[in-house]
Amino acid sequence: MMQVQKLVDYFQEWSASTKTSSHLFFGDKGASGQFGVLTLNSAFQPLLDARHMHTIAYEALLRVTDQSGRAIAPDSVFKSLFNNSGVVGLDRLCRVIHSINFYSQITEPASLFLNVNGRHLLGIQKGHHGSAFETLLSYCGLTPSQIVLEILESKVEEIDNVQEAITTYKSKGFRIAIDDFGADHSNFDRLWKLTPDIVKIDRSLIVQADHNPRAAKMLPHLVRLIHELGAQVVCEGIETYVQHVRSLDSGADILQGYYYARPDSQLPQVDSSFIQQPLLKASGFN
Repeated sequence: MMQVQKLVDYFQEWSASTKTSSHLFFGDKGASGQFGVLTLNSAFQPLLDARHMHTIAYEALLRVTDQSGRAIAPDSVFKSLFNNSGVVGLDRLCRVIHSINFYSQITEPASLFLNVNGRHLLGIQKGHHGSAFETLLSYCGLTPSQIVLEILESKVEEIDNVQEAITTYKSKGFRIAIDDFGADHSNFDRLWKLTPDIVKIDRSLIVQADHNPRAAKMLPHLVRLIHELGAQVVCEGIETYVQHVRSLDSGADILQGYYYARPDSQLPQVDSSFIQQPLLKASGFN
């Protein structure tokens, strides 16, 4: 059961103690937040089981607008903060908003993917990652077992700190996903250290496979290597039928992208009947 007053009180106290304007609100359209002059809202995109093509999870995405209603890139908001305390507060507020809106809409069992800002990981004392959020999550009516924390590890140079944070999160029952693997500084050495439950392959690799035969041949090998680490694989950013088939053919476990549904404030429902699934070899598209 959701405990609304405890959630509101927490952020009022946080705002007062840190002198940052971060507040939680409830309205007809669900929960929203205020951070300074900015308004924070949720959007959700489904993740589908590749075998049966039904929704098994939703990724929560942050939508930020200024006083005039103009959309602001979430990354730019986090980058504008000069101290980790502000990042921790904003990151926590965003995840609570998403958790409330997810809980209020969900009708079938599903997991919720929540992004964790890299600076948040560095702003929490060793051994305490997830402690406050576990309590806030219980106020939202959810448990850690329903949550997948999505970490963009390539943005954090201190890999040992990320590893310690992941170990602590896992000890509390959270599952861990590494986002955008294959982009920037991502490599298998870091993946071996972090032992995530889920790895999301960067969209750029899916797009390259459309035009580069070597990339198309590499994708199934990459999926197999990740499976050998004991992790599931998500192909994200799928926008076309060809990318859909290639992702299936690669052996990916979970699929995500505009081809199935665009993000929406209401949990999108996927009509899997329109998705054709012949397991054609990706090489046939080269």
